[in-house]
Amino acid sequence: MRVGIDGGCWGNRRGYGRFFREVLAEMPALDPSVQYTIFLDVPAYADHPLPDGVRAVHVSTSAGVNQTAHASGRRPVSDLLRMSWAVAREKMDVFYFPSVYSYFPLLRPEPTLLGICDTIPERNPEFTFASRREQRFWDWKVRLALAQARRVLTISQYSQRCIHEQFGWPMDQIDVVHLAASRAFHPGEAALRDPYVLYVGGISPNKNLALLIRAFARLHQRVPGVKLVLGGDHQTDGFKGNYAELAALIQAENLGGLVEFTGYVPESDLCGLYCGAELLAFPSLDEGFGLPAVEAMACGLPVVASRGHALEEVVGEAGLLVNACNEGELAEAMERILTDPALAAALRAKSLRRAADFSWKKTAEGLLNVLRGMAGEEQVRR
Repeated sequence: MRVGIDGGCWGNRRGYGRFFREVLAEMPALDPSVQYTIFLDVPAYADHPLPDGVRAVHVSTSAGVNQTAHASGRRPVSDLLRMSWAVAREKMDVFYFPSVYSYFPLLRPEPTLLGICDTIPERNPEFTFASRREQRFWDWKVRLALAQARRVLTISQYSQRCIHEQFGWPMDQIDVVHLAASRAFHPGEAALRDPYVLYVGGISPNKNLALLIRAFARLHQRVPGVKLVLGGDHQTDGFKGNYAELAALIQAENLGGLVEFTGYVPESDLCGLYCGAELLAFPSLDEGFGLPAVEAMACGLPVVASRGHALEEVVGEAGLLVNACNEGELAEAMERILTDPALAAALRAKSLRRAADFSWKKTAEGLLNVLRGMAGEEQVRR
């Protein structure tokens, strides 16, 4: 079986970039007879070398996806066509887009698996776009991608339901694989520093960080020795952000010196950041999965997350679930963990057990089974 893969997300720093790298690293060993060809739009990604068993086709484009397909921009048509022609010159049994974010049109009718992690841009466009123009371009891209797709792959049952409801895509044509924490995430020694509550992820509107900051202001009055660390790229991330609004709120709440923005945290440093924290606070208004929650649990960290979307599915009974619109409830949940050692210890044990339910090997096996099924269906059609 010959599998073509869009490599536009290979160097992406967000969760779906990590998903792509981790799952592709597992796949060649599952079945050496499968041939994987990844189409990369820049000469090399030195920070993330390709795994053995994956062939690369480098396509000369004006810029990489991460530089052009951001919130306020779009990829040049010439770059899209270069990617399209590169794939057309190869013979594939099935083609896989890990994310609709980096989709480009296919010129040949390849059986196509389209990755859609969530429907946040469609259901809550204010979290993603700064203008109607940006939203229209996104909508056109998604519609074209779905028109060419045979199946859709997503990362939670919650996202599966949302895709079905938003696009009318049949449920039995939406496959689900979960994300996982890599082997790099495990309990370990923490660096000596003041106690802190940790958030990891994008500095973006849907992450609900304004509510977290206000809840932390309440918490600090009751537990004055604790700080808040916000781990995420607020300087070079191409997605819509709200760093300036959050920085102003921190000053308005008189929390200067108590709240730290780390900026981008390399994957190699994330485990230490998790292990040093008292808990992970993850109060998102919407999530397609919530990879930092699993990474934190793999490090034995108690998790406070919002209910009503994929985080409830991912964290389950291993953490404390709160109303994403209630800062008092969030502050109370964090205070319980910080002031009740028995509860914190119980949640740490539950976190480790829950994280063990997820593995990249399971994810890779699920993805490979979907690709095999699609290739088999195509042979029957022919």
